[in-house]
Amino acid sequence: MKKLLKIEFERAFKNKMFFVSIIIGTFIAALHTYYNVWTEIGVIETILGYGKYSGIQLTGLYMKWMGTRSSSYSFLYYFVMPLLTALPYSVSILMDVKKNYINNIFTRIDKKKYYKAKLLTQFVTGGVIAAFPLVLSFVVSAMIVPAFKPIATTSQYNFDKTNVFGDLFYDKPLLVALIVILFAFVGFGLINCIAYVFADLISNRFMVALTPFMVYFLHYIVSSSLNRSGPMEYITGSRLRYSELKYMIIDVVVLVILIIVSYFARSRRKDAI
Repeated sequence: MKKLLKIEFERAFKNKMFFVSIIIGTFIAALHTYYNVWTEIGVIETILGYGKYSGIQLTGLYMKWMGTRSSSYSFLYYFVMPLLTALPYSVSILMDVKKNYINNIFTRIDKKKYYKAKLLTQFVTGGVIAAFPLVLSFVVSAMIVPAFKPIATTSQYNFDKTNVFGDLFYDKPLLVALIVILFAFVGFGLINCIAYVFADLISNRFMVALTPFMVYFLHYIVSSSLNRSGPMEYITGSRLRYSELKYMIIDVVVLVILIIVSYFARSRRKDAI
């Protein structure tokens, strides 16, 4: 199993599309950092007189990094990420079937181990691609602005009492930053596994690669029409509210069940295809 995982991780991470996804994610993080951290420092500090006005907090890390700062670039990040995570590895299992590579594998390895390795690799690949831009944004922003502890009374942050992590944010902002990154890793990792499910139902590799984004976007449209949060708000973390927590749990449970059912259906099937 370890050897198989090593092979699959190499196929995922030593892949030009993996680097394309990382580069695009880096570009989005760089744009956010430039326009929402770097270019705002002088203007804000001049207006505020370096903190002379009460009730207003100077520009800080937890106010500006991409995981907590709402901007067109952070929205773009959360919108396109299902596409970026799918690029390197989402069609791997389908191509293994089309190229008969899977039949060669099954003569040497238990098919359950193969499908388990594919699923785990797909999840981790999606998680790494999603988490990298957030980590980069946090680290670079920390090099530019101080890590002031957030003050709730300033009303300069997205967190309030209705937010699941509202109280924790003002007490331990670094922990919330790690939670936001973890949410992105797990959330987009699971969403990337949607392609794993559809690779067994669709024979077109381009359509398989698009399924994570299509399901994600469709859920976003339906949720918006019902005036409730969707996966974009769930994964953002900073926008997750108590009123929407039950819907997030239901959606995650349904997705996990579909992924597990897909895994066992493949594992127990007698034919390779």
